Amino acid sequence: MDLKSCLVVLLVALAMVAAVESSKIHDAAWGLKQRHNNVGDMIGEETEMLLDSEDGRRQLMQGRFISYEALKKDNIPCGQRGKSYYDCNNRNQVNSYRRGCTYITRCARSD
Repeated sequence: MDLKSCLVVLLVALAMVAAVESSKIHDAAWGLKQRHNNVGDMIGEETEMLLDSEDGRRQLMQGRFISYEALKKDNIPCGQRGKSYYDCNNRNQVNSYRRGCTYITRCARSD
């Protein structure tokens, strides 16, 4: 290689080293201690993504759970016909599902 190409390669290498070193200095914050207010500020981004979201923590704090009564076999939460399983006290009727008559549902046909 000639002298000019060697100087270009050397200049590029020095620029890369300077860029890496400047990022290290920025990360160190010139030796000053920084105050962190959030847990996410103290841990890396990779570790932060492994943690539960705030929504998940809020849901756990609300204390909602499935009762043992709801988990019992053959237990219908709301036994009133046409009412929602989740809101038995609602006065409106639920939109019931009606399938069409097909061969697979084996409905009666008058052929």
